[in-house]
Amino acid sequence: MSQPIVPKLTQAQMDESSRQGFWRHAIGYGLQYYVSGRFAAASGFTPVSANILHHAAELLLKACLAYDDSLDTIRKYGARGSYGHSLVRPWEELKRRKPHLAAVELDAVVSGLDKFEDIRYPDTLIKHGATITIDIFDVDSPLTGDRIDPATRYALNLPRVDRLMGVLFEAANANPPGFLPEIEGGAKRARLYYPRIEMSLFGRAPSDEET
Repeated sequence: MSQPIVPKLTQAQMDESSRQGFWRHAIGYGLQYYVSGRFAAASGFTPVSANILHHAAELLLKACLAYDDSLDTIRKYGARGSYGHSLVRPWEELKRRKPHLAAVELDAVVSGLDKFEDIRYPDTLIKHGATITIDIFDVDSPLTGDRIDPATRYALNLPRVDRLMGVLFEAANANPPGFLPEIEGGAKRARLYYPRIEMSLFGRAPSDEET
């Protein structure tokens, strides 16, 4: 029996496949970080929820840029002098390419999320202190005024992050039917199964009352 002939891809075709693969995975990772961050925020996990949402915005921002960038450019995203883990730099580049995205509210959300990268690890927080608020509803935080040092002020508003993520998802040219069923299905599974696995947190055995 003759073996099927598998066409050999050119380097350009392999590069294009890798470029598209980065774009798809950046969207997928970004959405998973996004939903995880929302659950963490609802759980009151501060500042970890904001750090997770930072990852979400970072991945979706890079997906937006990767849709048009070459593979060589994508490979330099994390290089020194490029984007790294910054949100502001890729956001400014995205606005340059898509000027209609410029909005004061979105700028504030991006800069607010970006600041949480400073306390991704506790060293800075321990050394300089911090005032942190993460609002899960769209309200103005009461922690304002001259007594709050802006340098150590970290604030996030989840509904405004939601709006940013919606803008980025659309700007990434993502097809909702291709990405959202997994995310929405995961949220439903979490609501169904977490109460069952919560009892075994840290490997503990359920008590008689719980069983």
